[in-house]
Amino acid sequence: MAGEEVERRLAAIVAADVAGFSRLVSLDEEAILNELRAHRRELIDPKIAEYRGRIANTAGDSLLIEFPSVVEALRCAIDMQQGMASRNSGKPVDRRIEFRIGINLGDVIAQEADLLGDGVNIAARLEGLADPGGICVSRAARDQVRDRMAISFEDKGEIEVKNIPRPVRVFRVATPSAAMSPAERTGLRSRSWSLNRQKFVLAAVLSVVLAIGAISWHEPWKPHMKAASMEAMRLPLPDKPSVAVLPFEVSSSGDGDVEFANAVNEDLTRGLARVSGLFVIARGSTLKYKGEDAIPARVSEELGVRFVVRASMRRSKDRVRIDAELVDALSGRIIWSDRLERASDDVFALQDALVHALVSRTAQGLSKAGNYRRFTSDVEAYFSWFEGDREALLNVPASYGKARALALAALERDPKFVRASALLAFVDTQTGYFKLVDDFEAVLVRARNAAAAAVAAQPDDWYTQSVHAQTLLNLRDYEGANLAFARAIELDPANSDLLTRSTLPLIFLGKGRAAEARLRIAIRLNPYHDWLPHQLLGQALFLLERYEEASDRLLAAQRENPSFIGNMWWRAATYGQLGNAGEARRAAGEILSRMPQTSISQSFIQIRDTAAMERFRQGLRRAGLPE
Repeated sequence: MAGEEVERRLAAIVAADVAGFSRLVSLDEEAILNELRAHRRELIDPKIAEYRGRIANTAGDSLLIEFPSVVEALRCAIDMQQGMASRNSGKPVDRRIEFRIGINLGDVIAQEADLLGDGVNIAARLEGLADPGGICVSRAARDQVRDRMAISFEDKGEIEVKNIPRPVRVFRVATPSAAMSPAERTGLRSRSWSLNRQKFVLAAVLSVVLAIGAISWHEPWKPHMKAASMEAMRLPLPDKPSVAVLPFEVSSSGDGDVEFANAVNEDLTRGLARVSGLFVIARGSTLKYKGEDAIPARVSEELGVRFVVRASMRRSKDRVRIDAELVDALSGRIIWSDRLERASDDVFALQDALVHALVSRTAQGLSKAGNYRRFTSDVEAYFSWFEGDREALLNVPASYGKARALALAALERDPKFVRASALLAFVDTQTGYFKLVDDFEAVLVRARNAAAAAVAAQPDDWYTQSVHAQTLLNLRDYEGANLAFARAIELDPANSDLLTRSTLPLIFLGKGRAAEARLRIAIRLNPYHDWLPHQLLGQALFLLERYEEASDRLLAAQRENPSFIGNMWWRAATYGQLGNAGEARRAAGEILSRMPQTSISQSFIQIRDTAAMERFRQGLRRAGLPE
């Protein structure tokens, strides 16, 4: 193989072959070949594509197919065999085209588009042992799916096969009936838990019977690691599948590898969060575990989740490999693991494959994750925007300059990348709001117009909607900002940062109850949040006249960000309403030391609700600030 690109990888391999093909062709060569092409075109190739398979080799009557996981390989094989049984219905037995299928999980050698090695050879031998219309799998493949699919396996024992030095443990798949209704087949493909109860019980009994022989050495009741304790949970478990995605471990050291892993990790977290029915902890809280060998039980107990995702990433030359596992922390078991590998320029497919695999294991029966839209096909443009967005949210002058440069770099690669244009609008609105530019009022208006244009170009992107909302907020159009934030939340309902920032217009409109409800969700999604949710929740509680609670939150925010002047104003008003003269005057003194000529009438905090604004001013008067 000198001079050819060769690589080794773990793969799920399907070998399929038409049983008795030579005999069939001898009956009517042209008709049989036409039928086989029709089966490929109408059933087999679409099923391979549906389950994300890749045909590595074909020889007329046989197929060699690679899948990203054994689960998808077996689901595809079952659908193929059921489909062929239906298509053969009514035909004479001697005229039926029937496939035998073998499935193996093993090491393969990739040589250009082809696959070689023992992993492939074993799959081919398993295919030869299968009955026409049947499926045989290796022990390695069976172990990957035995607890994940409502099917049973018949253990055919250790079998010596040609050119394989060791006997192969073979399992025959008890394929679901071809007479199964379309609704039931759809339920199987969508990983539904709504199976008929009697079938479920029967499958469970069969699984127990098959497992008895292996109990003495397998000991399946023992967890693979320490299990989390319900009594030690700091937060109550949500009533839906709950997931924390830990920061990726980066095992390569190339330029940009860490930044690349961070972007993939956040994209995965956001992709999962967009799935209806999943509760996903925000990445801001999982960053606490970066660089640690975090024990899933500890993560579960501290964040109040059942499932923990751990992964490592390696990037070498033009390829990216992610080894991921999903841990059920309550049982201490690894319930799913896989290796996903793609070319670097196909990283979006890598991320999507990981999201779909995780969803299928954590929330069977829930709607699948839709395509995670990025609004560009250029990976480098996307990651430039990603890094620019992170810089912009630091809210310091130097970071705005870096964010602008990264946005321009993204637009240079993809001039139609709307998120990069929206990022420029965000930089403008923030530099205008903080008066970091000369003609700040004109810059604010320019930012609003640019953000509105981005929304017109991509109205179904949460990011462009949220930037538009921020530009309206900075122009004190609180009603407009509230509507724009609401549209962004509809598109990305589990984004804790978005939920937090969206409460600003609610607070300035005096809508304390709505702001509190939204902030409580944001804090549960991101338990290790920064100072801002404390600050805004304190403001919302002030509007609700719950001053003791407000003071606790405002004090927590002040400890984390002592220089934020807005905190001083709200603490002064809150302590004034509580009658705590000492703390109220201390907060007022902090304001006057920063703004010696200020007064209550000159406060930049303006609440549209008249009664709430009057309570705010009253608290400031009691704190000793001049009118």
